[in-house]
Amino acid sequence: MAVFDIYFSGKLLAGASETQARAAIGRMFKLQGAALDRLFSGEAVRIKTGVDVDLASRYRAAFRDAGALIDIVPQGAPPPAPQAETTNEDARDSGAPSGSEMQLLPPRTGSLEDCAPRVEPAPLPDVSGITLAAPGIDLDDTPAPPPARIDTSGLSMSGPDYSLEDCVPAREPRPIPDTSSLSLEPKD
Repeated sequence: MAVFDIYFSGKLLAGASETQARAAIGRMFKLQGAALDRLFSGEAVRIKTGVDVDLASRYRAAFRDAGALIDIVPQGAPPPAPQAETTNEDARDSGAPSGSEMQLLPPRTGSLEDCAPRVEPAPLPDVSGITLAAPGIDLDDTPAPPPARIDTSGLSMSGPDYSLEDCVPAREPRPIPDTSSLSLEPKD
C-alpha cells in the first residue's frame, strides 16, 4: 500500500483570500501567531506523514475548502522545492496561459471526455470490386467429405406395439399398512 507525506508551503487557490485561508487553516490545526506564520512562510512544511491515499485526498479537499493547495509526495521523498512566482509577462513569454486565462473548476465537475485522446476512425477498405453470386451457386469449391461408414448391422427396429414405457423398470407395489387398530372416535 502506498503511503504519502503532505506538505504545505502557503500556496493559495486563484482568487482565494489569504486572511480567510489563514483563519480556516488555523482553526483546522488549532494554530495561531508564529506557528501559523510558519505555515505561510513559503517554505514547504510537512504537516502529515505516512498517510494512505484516502486520507491524503481528505486533506487535499479540506485545504481546497480553505482556499489553499497542498503537495502530496511519496513517503520519504524530498519536500517539494519552493516555486518562484511567475508574472503574467513570464507566462506569456513561455507560451503558458496566465492565471487570468485559467481557472479551477469546483470539485466533481467537468468530464473525463475532455482528457481523452481523440481517436480517428480507420478508413474503410475499397469494396468496389466485390460482387454477389447468383442464387444457388456454391461459393465453396472444396470437395465434400466422404460419407461416414457406420455399422448398423446390430440394430433392429421394434414393432408397432412397442413404447418407451416398456423401458421403465418394474417396481413392486408397497404393502398397504394395517390401519384396523386406528379409529377416529374418541376414547371413553
